[in-house]
Amino acid sequence: MKVVVRARGSWRKVTFKVPDEVWERIKEVCKKHGFRVDEALRIILLDGYIDGQTPSDNEIERIKKRIDELERELYELEGKWSPLRFKMYYSALDNQNLAIQLSGMIAENKRLRKMLGLPQRDFSKAEELIKYYMSSAFGEPEK
Repeated sequence: MKVVVRARGSWRKVTFKVPDEVWERIKEVCKKHGFRVDEALRIILLDGYIDGQTPSDNEIERIKKRIDELERELYELEGKWSPLRFKMYYSALDNQNLAIQLSGMIAENKRLRKMLGLPQRDFSKAEELIKYYMSSAFGEPEK
């Protein structure tokens, strides 16, 4: 069972995976003692009641250190990801600009061929690329 906990007035959320047998046990205890399941989950998550055990001070310190390490790693990854995302955005803009220019050149080529009486060429592959870069360059996939 997947449990999603959201903070009040915030967009943050935490997802927990609860094994099915534990979930069934929680439901049984709730039914036996007259609690709602969400109330029981709140008690378990906020007060740390799991089989009557509370975490030791050493365990809490170990968890805090691990959280700090993970936050540090997250910031390092974000530092590496931000420039890549920035470059990708401007590459997508460049691709879109080139697609617009190519579209204009294809239209001009078709018009000149028609005026000169030359046979028309097949630009379908280029037009597919133009559609791709115009519609999905910024995360809007073509349907």
